[in-house]
Amino acid sequence: MSGLALTQMIPLQELTPGQVGKIRNDAIEGTVAMASRELNLPRERLVVRDVRPVADLVLYSTGTTVSTREWWQYTIASSAAGWTAANATTSTMGDNKFVCLFGARVPRVGHASMAATATTDAKTEGWPEISMVKLNVGGADKVTWDLGGMWAYGEKVGFTPSAVVIPQNTSFVIYYYLEEPTDSVAIITFFQLLGVTVEPRGLTISP
Repeated sequence: MSGLALTQMIPLQELTPGQVGKIRNDAIEGTVAMASRELNLPRERLVVRDVRPVADLVLYSTGTTVSTREWWQYTIASSAAGWTAANATTSTMGDNKFVCLFGARVPRVGHASMAATATTDAKTEGWPEISMVKLNVGGADKVTWDLGGMWAYGEKVGFTPSAVVIPQNTSFVIYYYLEEPTDSVAIITFFQLLGVTVEPRGLTISP
């Protein structure tokens, strides 16, 4: 398989701990190298931290209060289905900030919260509300990750060798492929993208 561009999302259970570590470490190494080069800063003046859903990725549901909260929540409208821009509109990565995404996690199984009028069928545990993720960076689609393999396992975590870097001052859109809800109410789902943010010390934290 040498030389092939692998772009799939691989369930955690199908990877060894060493493979998971390599995916993460390679992604971080590449992003740090890019940031150091473009910012003309030595590595010791950079910080690698967990990516934040709102401050870094502008991920929140349009018209909801989650735009002020740092949590991995997305509200699927009762009529929503198909590709939807999860960060509402085309966003631009902040100055001096580089984000790398290399995995996904579903912290909770099934629907986390629904209207009180929802039927029992609509609350079925384990239904994958988000089945694919597409990352568009700089106006071009970089990857489409199929999350279906994750749903074969109890712990729904996936990693990918096709890590995507969103450089500073670059436009990006994160699309979720939404499965149509089984009821006429909105669904609040918890879905986390795994990644890191690389930036100069002092921009957010100063360890």
